[in-house]
Amino acid sequence: MSERLPVLLWHLGRRGGGPRYTLELAQELAKRNDVELHLALSRQSELFDETSALGIPTLAVDTYSGVGGFLAGMPRIPAIAQTMRAYVERHHLTVALCSMAHLWNMLLVPALKKGGAANCLVIHDAVPHSGDNYAIRHLMIRRDIRQADALIALSSAVGRRLIEDYHCPANRVWTSSMGPFRYGVPGQRQVRRLGPPPHRLLFFGRLRPYKGLANLLEAMRILDRRGIPVTLQVAGDGTIDLPPLPPNVRLERRWVPEGEIGGLFADIDLVILPYSEASQSGVIPIAHHFGVPAVVTPSGGLPEQLGFGTKGFIAADGSPPALADAIQAALSDPERYARTSAAILHCETDARWAKAADDLVEVLRSVALVH
Repeated sequence: MSERLPVLLWHLGRRGGGPRYTLELAQELAKRNDVELHLALSRQSELFDETSALGIPTLAVDTYSGVGGFLAGMPRIPAIAQTMRAYVERHHLTVALCSMAHLWNMLLVPALKKGGAANCLVIHDAVPHSGDNYAIRHLMIRRDIRQADALIALSSAVGRRLIEDYHCPANRVWTSSMGPFRYGVPGQRQVRRLGPPPHRLLFFGRLRPYKGLANLLEAMRILDRRGIPVTLQVAGDGTIDLPPLPPNVRLERRWVPEGEIGGLFADIDLVILPYSEASQSGVIPIAHHFGVPAVVTPSGGLPEQLGFGTKGFIAADGSPPALADAIQAALSDPERYARTSAAILHCETDARWAKAADDLVEVLRSVALVH
C-alpha cells in the first residue's frame, strides 16, 4: 500500500451545499487507509456537530453569523491564519483541499501554503451568478483560481469554463463529481412511482434572479390551463420580486434548516430547476438520494448531472412553455417515470462518493509530488 497522504479538508462556510458536500466527502475520505485526514471547519456551521462526530481530528474555527459578525470578525483573520498555518506545520499536512471557497479564503490560503501545504480548490461555480454581488464574487473567484495549485471542477461544463474563460492550464484542472446528499432514513431510498394526481412539484433553494422562478410560475399557469393537476411548493430564502402566485403554488420564503430538508423531498414527484444559468446544483444530489427525478433546463452542468436525460428530464429551454412541456412529459408516462427513478437509485449510490474520493486522492497525490 502507498504511504498515507496527510490531507487537510477545510471549509469555513456555515450553511448550504458547502457544509453538506464537506460532510459527505469527509465520511468517504475517512474510510481510506491511504489518507491521513484532518478537518478545519467553522464552529458556526449548521453541520459542525454532525461532521465533528465522525471522530476525525478537527481544527474548529470561529467565523461569524450574519453581516455584523462578518465585519466584527475581520480583525481576527490574521490570528486565524496563523492558527491554521501552525496546525498544518504541526501535523505535517502536505495538501490542503478546500471543498468550497469562502469569503476569507484569499486571506487564509497564503498561510496554509507557508505552512507547507499545497492548495487544491473544489470549484462549484466558475462564474458568479446574477444577483450574487457579481463584481466582488468575480474578483474573489479570480483570486482563488490564481492561488490554487489544482482546481477541481464538479462538472465538465465548469471545467471547460475554467480553461476557456480563465485560461487555466488544462493540466491544472481536474473533474470530480458528487454522490447523493444523504438525508433521511435508508428506507426512503426506493423507486418512486406516480400516484394519483395532483402531482407534487418542488422548487428548493435560494431565491435568486438566475433561478428562473418567474418562468416556472408562468409554466404552472400553463399547466393549469391545460388541465394538468399539479401543485408546486417553493421553499427558500431571498428578496427577489415575484409575480402574483398561481393558486396551485405555495411559497415558503425562509431559510430551510438542515433538519427539515429531508422532509421536503420525501413526498414529492418532481423537483424543478428552471435556471437560466448554472454550473451544477446541490439540489439534484438531494433529490437523487430519494430517487426523485428532476426537470432541468439545458444550462451549464445540469444535463450532465442527469446523465443527459437518463436520470431526469431536460426541457428544450428555460421558457415557460418549454418548462410546462417537460413537466407534462415527465408526468404523462408513469412507466418512464419509474424507470428514471430506478436509474437514479442504481447510479446514485455510496459508490459514487467512493469514486469521487478516488478521483480526488489521485489529484492530491499528483499535486503533492510536484509541490
